[in-house]
Amino acid sequence: MKPAWAQRLQQGASLVEFVIVFPFAVLFMLGLIQVGFVFMAKTTLNHATFMAARVGATHNASRSAMNEALARGLSPFYQDGSHRNDHTRLALALAQAKVDSLLFSDLTVLSPSPEAFADFGVRDPVKGVTYIPNDNLAFRSQAVQPKSKMNLRDANLLKIKVVYGYEMKVPLMAGVVRRVMCGGDAGVDAWGDVSITESTFGLSHPVLCARYYQRGRLPIEAYALVEMQSPAYQP
Repeated sequence: MKPAWAQRLQQGASLVEFVIVFPFAVLFMLGLIQVGFVFMAKTTLNHATFMAARVGATHNASRSAMNEALARGLSPFYQDGSHRNDHTRLALALAQAKVDSLLFSDLTVLSPSPEAFADFGVRDPVKGVTYIPNDNLAFRSQAVQPKSKMNLRDANLLKIKVVYGYEMKVPLMAGVVRRVMCGGDAGVDAWGDVSITESTFGLSHPVLCARYYQRGRLPIEAYALVEMQSPAYQP
């Protein structure tokens, strides 16, 4: 049987081990919970991006129409279950989603590209717009053009990219991610590497730390590709 002094030493060692391991264990568990939330957010963003592309395909690749559809797709993030009236809850969620979309999301049209409009664009003198023909594609030339390196069918594909700043809800995670991603030489070179001074005072590039991480948000990307159902207008 161990003497009393040996048992006390063993108990003290266990306490020291617990004090050292416990913070890391808590951060690990919180990180797992946050990863699950981010996975669900990515699924929601994928759907919202696809719906935005579908609306753009039928509205001449209009950015305003796609941004409106994107906000509607993101509205599940902002629904407050305390509102029992469905109409009120959805209206408030949509209004907040529109505001957040302006501040924390970017929708970029990757295709049709400016080169595609240069190769296939037709000027409409009545509407005063340049568009890519979308009708009778089976009977039009499908030759690959030099600037865009694509044919007319490829030019009628609408591809968009959305970057959305998802608000992290799990305690401590926003601070941990901010320190890791905006910690200068000690941080990760992802979405840009900045100095500790810049990360502290939010002086980095606005699309990077100052726009997302400093505000407790995590940038998530999503892509969507659909075939145009109307002529794409050049912005």
